[in-house]
Amino acid sequence: MKAMKTITILVVAAFAVAACGDRPPEKKAATQVAVKVNSGEISVHQINYVLQRAPAMAPEQAEAAKRQVLEGLIDQELAVQQALEAKLERTPETMQAIENARREILARAYVEQAAGAKVKPSAAETKKYYDEHPDLFANRKIYRLEEVIFAAPPAVLANVKEQLGKGKPVAEIANGLKANGVQIAGGVSVKPAEQLPLDLLPKLAQAKDGQPMLLESPERTAIITVLASKLEPVNEVKAAPAIEGFLNNKQRSEQARTAMKQLREKAKIEYVGEFAAAKPAAPVAAAEAPAAPAEKPAASAKDAAINKGIAGLK
Repeated sequence: MKAMKTITILVVAAFAVAACGDRPPEKKAATQVAVKVNSGEISVHQINYVLQRAPAMAPEQAEAAKRQVLEGLIDQELAVQQALEAKLERTPETMQAIENARREILARAYVEQAAGAKVKPSAAETKKYYDEHPDLFANRKIYRLEEVIFAAPPAVLANVKEQLGKGKPVAEIANGLKANGVQIAGGVSVKPAEQLPLDLLPKLAQAKDGQPMLLESPERTAIITVLASKLEPVNEVKAAPAIEGFLNNKQRSEQARTAMKQLREKAKIEYVGEFAAAKPAAPVAAAEAPAAPAEKPAASAKDAAINKGIAGLK
């Protein structure tokens, strides 16, 4: 079901990009045509392009997925034909969208090339990572957490610290923040170790059930309470595929960042106007933990979803 939903999203995404531009002028070979739509055609290659970007699915889902993609592409083709007939590709908004899509695709292509091919980490590297992160594997836990996330001025934050130090219940502190007009987010959630920031795991692993801890970041603060935890270790053999994927993606990301850094060093970059006095801030990618293998096929480390909330606190 998740794979089918992703396919729908991919078709919609393809629709958004393709609807912005003209159809390729070249005529497709008859053997490649899947369907003819008025004067246009949809090829088997277009269907395969979308399917290749969908997550792995069971063989019995393949035929239904292919049909779903085809129907989505028919809708796309009909909309593109109408857009071209109305000359929408000439509007300033559409022209800008086409240019932005082109630049994004070219930039992504260069970054992928700069990242290099996937290279499987050695067994020694995999074992080293496994041994260095027991909270992710050998001592892996499933946590039931209560989060109270807020942004407050220093005086209010100091008061929160004082109340926690006196042992006041978190619910009472949260109610006090609300009474003072501070917006509260969060709630109770269940998260495995791999869905939490690596630097937070040791603190959670040592925390006693019911004992709140305060985590601060420049943007917001959180009161985190481990309500309960359950030990569910992952052995080295089972963890190996996830670790290999994580290490490979990390290496490729580093190679891509190095390439961009070298390009910046060689380029002549001049900030003008309102940006002349601003100091540029280099983007920093947050480290993600490799997704723990599951009985069902798990997402790769690159695709693992890191939940908002706790994950935003460094």
